[in-house]
Amino acid sequence: MEKNNREPEMQEEWIKLEQYGIPKGEFIVTELIQDCEGTKVVLDDEKDRVEIFFDGIPVLVRNTVEGMRMGTWGAVQSKYADQSFFRDTILFEVKNSKLVQWCVEESCGFYEADELRHYCIVTGEELVDIVAAFEPTVKIGPLQDSL
Repeated sequence: MEKNNREPEMQEEWIKLEQYGIPKGEFIVTELIQDCEGTKVVLDDEKDRVEIFFDGIPVLVRNTVEGMRMGTWGAVQSKYADQSFFRDTILFEVKNSKLVQWCVEESCGFYEADELRHYCIVTGEELVDIVAAFEPTVKIGPLQDSL
């Protein structure tokens, strides 16, 4: 079978991070804040609010509209033979990440691949990639409450 040149080679593993208990819903990113305390991504679906917080400064934060990531989106759906792969899950860890490899190459040896983890927050409107040396903390609550 001939490979479509527009479809990237999908060596990455996309792991759904369900252990955080994020409810199913159609979330959107309402805040993306990076300051001296860390990086916080706030999402809501009109009833629940989710805060994903990385203490300290991650190595990389990339925010793109979903249209810019259609190659990755399609390749992941194809790899897992699931057109609904991204439905109802917003937080993923990407193993064997091309983005982590890029960070290692660009750091000229300052970082090693086994030190970094690639997380991806996926909504119907955008993807937020975060490469960090540490796991996030996740807070979930009703939208009207401040976490």
